[in-house]
Amino acid sequence: MALEALPDSSAAVVAKAAAGPMRRPTESVSEQTYQALLELVTTRQIEPGDVIEERRLAERFEVSRTPMRAAISRLLGEGVLQQLSNGAIVVREVGLTEYLELLAIRLLLESEAASLAAARAPLPVLAKIEQRLEAALAEVLAAEAEGEPAADRQLDDEIHEVVVAYCGNQSLAKFIAEIHKRIRMRGLERAPERLVPACHEHLALVRALLARDAAAARQAMVDHLENVRSSYLRLAGILPR
Repeated sequence: MALEALPDSSAAVVAKAAAGPMRRPTESVSEQTYQALLELVTTRQIEPGDVIEERRLAERFEVSRTPMRAAISRLLGEGVLQQLSNGAIVVREVGLTEYLELLAIRLLLESEAASLAAARAPLPVLAKIEQRLEAALAEVLAAEAEGEPAADRQLDDEIHEVVVAYCGNQSLAKFIAEIHKRIRMRGLERAPERLVPACHEHLALVRALLARDAAAARQAMVDHLENVRSSYLRLAGILPR
């Protein structure tokens, strides 16, 4: 679907996505445009196979075509977009094999990052995350006891961002950020049955970081990401539920 064919409601979503990054005055217009376009792709507001229309996007983001062209070129170089033989630029699909490969790389890199972060992540930050995880777990368990659907508090990304931010290795952090970007393109739904186990896994990770236990933090990250992989394989029908 070409972007110019988006209905009005989708156009509003595009404008909203663009508006967030555009409000940050410390970023250049080119960087803001790049972040806005990336957000549309990673949240699948522009889906795999959709054609990227430079002029239409520039109009919607209310920027000139120069920063839009730079953003598109950057995303092409990063493998987020791809150019077809007919010259059209589309959002690239992250297939099953690539996703599993990315998960394997993520496990190796993030377990190392967790080990390094054990000596660096600020204790007050970790303590607040621990409190929020405990509250989230209590909410999920209470909802399950009442037979109601539990709300996902979406703490996963924040926890992993703290690990990356305080690993003390900028190159490692950059590689992990690139992996996260490509994984988000897969557009996976969070399995409801993973809410309780994921809370326990994240609590184990945060508590290992609080204890400054590098080995335990590494193992907690390995356990969590291996469980993420197994959950995805069950959802995909590759492993039995």
